[in-house]
Amino acid sequence: MRGMLVFIFQALLWLAIPVSALFTVNVQKSAYEAELHGDVELVCVFSSVKRPSDLTVIWSRVNPKPDVDVYRLEKGKENHNYTSPLFLKRAQLIQQQLNENKAVLHLKNLRIKDSGTYRCIVREGDEGDYKQVTLNVTAPYTPIKKSIRKTGQDEVELSCVSQGFPSPQVIWSDGQNVNLTEKSNSSAHNTDEDLIKVISNLTVKRDLVNNYTCSFLTKGGIKQTATFSIPDEILHECSAQYVWIGAVVVVLLAIAFISVFLRRRKNGQKNTRNESSKCAFLFPNLPSANSDALLTVNENRPQTCDITSEELAEKPPSLRDILTQQYSQLDTDVEVKRKLESYSLHSKEGQSLNISSILPDKKQTILLLGEPGSGKTTVAQILSSCWARRITADAFNIHRLHLVVLVDCSRAEGDFFQVVKASINYEKPLDVSDLRETLLGPTDCLLILDGYQEGNKVLDETLEGFLTERQTCRVLVTSHPGQCPALERTIRTVLQLVQRPEESGS
Repeated sequence: MRGMLVFIFQALLWLAIPVSALFTVNVQKSAYEAELHGDVELVCVFSSVKRPSDLTVIWSRVNPKPDVDVYRLEKGKENHNYTSPLFLKRAQLIQQQLNENKAVLHLKNLRIKDSGTYRCIVREGDEGDYKQVTLNVTAPYTPIKKSIRKTGQDEVELSCVSQGFPSPQVIWSDGQNVNLTEKSNSSAHNTDEDLIKVISNLTVKRDLVNNYTCSFLTKGGIKQTATFSIPDEILHECSAQYVWIGAVVVVLLAIAFISVFLRRRKNGQKNTRNESSKCAFLFPNLPSANSDALLTVNENRPQTCDITSEELAEKPPSLRDILTQQYSQLDTDVEVKRKLESYSLHSKEGQSLNISSILPDKKQTILLLGEPGSGKTTVAQILSSCWARRITADAFNIHRLHLVVLVDCSRAEGDFFQVVKASINYEKPLDVSDLRETLLGPTDCLLILDGYQEGNKVLDETLEGFLTERQTCRVLVTSHPGQCPALERTIRTVLQLVQRPEESGS
């Protein structure tokens, strides 16, 4: 009986607590639409709190898998230790809105892969709640580029090209609105920004008078169209091609003529200037050609001014020459062959790989992990030596690259480009802007970051920026297991280097 009375008292006490006392999280809307490279604000609303400075707010993307941390505020303080590099510097919480009981996540410079389901968790002390919203990032299809190509004696191929996201429906029709889509041929592939580039072709009779239209339709009802007028556009296309070819020929002839003229003129001026400058250097007391004193050749100046190549100023060596000299003494052919045979390479799943798999493809990053003494530094030096000396035992075919830069990251200080610059041994200061242009540009080069360890915030952030902005540069990062957790999560190719037991580590 006493137990029943206690239960009734607890039930009455629960009913007496107002519903508003429960901490809850809600959303203003469950789905958001945004465009590529644009911004979006995801909003969740939470119950009133006593001190917004004690709030913990966690935004994460939970779909597609795996889950990634987008933004984290812990008791009023930002914590980027868990933030995914995909969202670092692109995700921010508008903290002024916390006073209005709103946790607003601002995402900027949106990417197609940002699409997914986002979870908003808000906690105050021991109480908390969460809700989820979806984000769909799209890209409007570009204006259609159309072209006409002759495929046979009496046929032409009409082509329409456009790119955007998501995948469109392509429809072909003629001037009588007859659907010709089944007779067309369409293909699609992904671009570097994960857009879908669609190429659609339709073959028609060239002498049949008609109009043909290709239309790109997306789910939102947005439409791009292009119309061909046959045979009028065939004649116009042919005429334009002939005019274009003629113009190119004229321009090429003009360039060739101007180049020959300037080269001859430059060589003549250079010979005259070099001769006079040499004489002026050797005989500084001689008057110039404009002097009032007229000197005969026999009396006052030599007839020739011969200067050896050592007396001329040397041209500064290129970055390629500096690095070639720096790495040329690292290993001999015999040492390379012997050392390579002492290592085995494995994929993250444990599959045995050829040692040549260690060289990344263009714009690829490979993370090479190995325990201390496994030979990571030795392999990095072998790569540099093979490139610099064109070693016959080169299993990587690395000499075809324009540049290889080996960076010792064990004592790295400063941002990414400062660390790379410090690894180049040259007595004169190097121009960081030239180094930046080389590594970020179209030059086919390999950057080896040996002994990299995360934790230097400036270096980590600038390295992430470089990996995003580079056009071609291949990157090989060597590290001990567990020292680069962010890179292990984001880099697709992670390899393991193992020293064979019969050889001692290096």
